[in-house]
Amino acid sequence: MFEHITSSEIAGYAVGAVLLSTTISAVKVDSFIASSQRSSLGMCRKCGDLKLITCSKCKGFGLVKGPLDFVPVIGESIDRRAKIRAPAKGSCSSCGGQGHSPCPECSGD
Repeated sequence: MFEHITSSEIAGYAVGAVLLSTTISAVKVDSFIASSQRSSLGMCRKCGDLKLITCSKCKGFGLVKGPLDFVPVIGESIDRRAKIRAPAKGSCSSCGGQGHSPCPECSGD
């Protein structure tokens, strides 16, 4: 079955596997480096002294969409100055549609 595979093809597969694993692990490596830099600067390791972290459920958008909800809502305005918004249809239940929550490590609330 593998008699006709050349050494160039094997090298190509190996390079592809290395590139794929590097791409997959890049987010974790970046997070680790950012965390260690914050720590060395005396900042909160999780939020960087912003006192807020991005919601992990909605990824900071405030909305959780189903598999068929791919059409954006046009004409809906978001008041950025408002501290608390009423949860809208499809809003994230973890953060109340805000997209962020207080940092569990450094916020006093």
